[in-house]
Amino acid sequence: MPEISEAQLKQQIKSGEFSCVYLFYGAEGYLKQHYADRLAKACVTPGMEGFNFKKYDAADGAPLSAVLEAAETLPAFGGHMCVLARDYALDALHASDKARLEAFFVDPPESAVLIFWQDTVEVNPKKSAKWRAVLSQIEKCGAVVHLDRMDMQTLCKTLSAGAAKRGCQLEKTEARYLAETVGNDLNLLSGELEKLCSYKQSGTITKEDIDAVATRSLEANVFDLSRALSAGNCARSLMVLEKLLQEKEKPELILGTLCGVYVDMYRVKLALEAGERADAPAKFFNYKGKEFRLRNAARDAARYDKRDLQQALDLCTTADRALKTGSTPASIVLERLLVQLSALKAGMLR
Repeated sequence: MPEISEAQLKQQIKSGEFSCVYLFYGAEGYLKQHYADRLAKACVTPGMEGFNFKKYDAADGAPLSAVLEAAETLPAFGGHMCVLARDYALDALHASDKARLEAFFVDPPESAVLIFWQDTVEVNPKKSAKWRAVLSQIEKCGAVVHLDRMDMQTLCKTLSAGAAKRGCQLEKTEARYLAETVGNDLNLLSGELEKLCSYKQSGTITKEDIDAVATRSLEANVFDLSRALSAGNCARSLMVLEKLLQEKEKPELILGTLCGVYVDMYRVKLALEAGERADAPAKFFNYKGKEFRLRNAARDAARYDKRDLQQALDLCTTADRALKTGSTPASIVLERLLVQLSALKAGMLR
């Protein structure tokens, strides 16, 4: 069976027509865990979990051989034997484990539902021939499910539905604002939504509620910083930086996120100059779930010419080198960069 969609997975769970092997991978950790747990619950006869459900974690040192032995065990009193295996690097196995896994894939027991949940192990079939081979083998006997970040529209619908289940109302505009404030990681968003609904109790969640309760992501704070620079407000940008440093954010992450803002603006500027739309960079780079970055970039890039953005990226590169050498305190490196970027915006570095 080729790679299946989230909708197809839901249908399998609903119908009870399970594959013998599943592999969950992708950037969306929340969905991977959600469906791994949901599938395991669905395929095990209620009350038989102690006999027919086994869970293994590579981080605990459990060998792959134990996983396969469990999957080959007949379930007690019929039904399915479900084995959930977390973070096994199937692309880097010893020869004996590799041979045994391949043999299992050739003839898996019909009663088995073996779930490989790649939580922190990266699976990149585009770059790794070994992973392509593994996925191809699984597709012949089971199902591969790629769970990536949601696009903004789907994310907003999910957040609104989650709020409704908790007795609150979250309109599309506020759902988008929540995602832009917290980030597009569903694990973080679900926690922040839980906080918001507990705070609100009932009724419509407002932007003011989000500002009062939600924890702003580093990206959201750096966007505030970059907007201040674009508006020529150096003092405001320095205040945001001081707040981030007081909150113990890593200087390398602050700089990397700020560089990303200028990269976004440069990409948008080039797209517009080529007669394309501002969202054209999304065709070539991964902005899934973060489409608002291009919208913000289009707004702020209008205040710069291409040469300014090129120089801004050069300044970011110089600051990055200074941080890595460690010869100057990180706070000074970042403060100096903000002053330079502010001077560039004012036309003082041309």
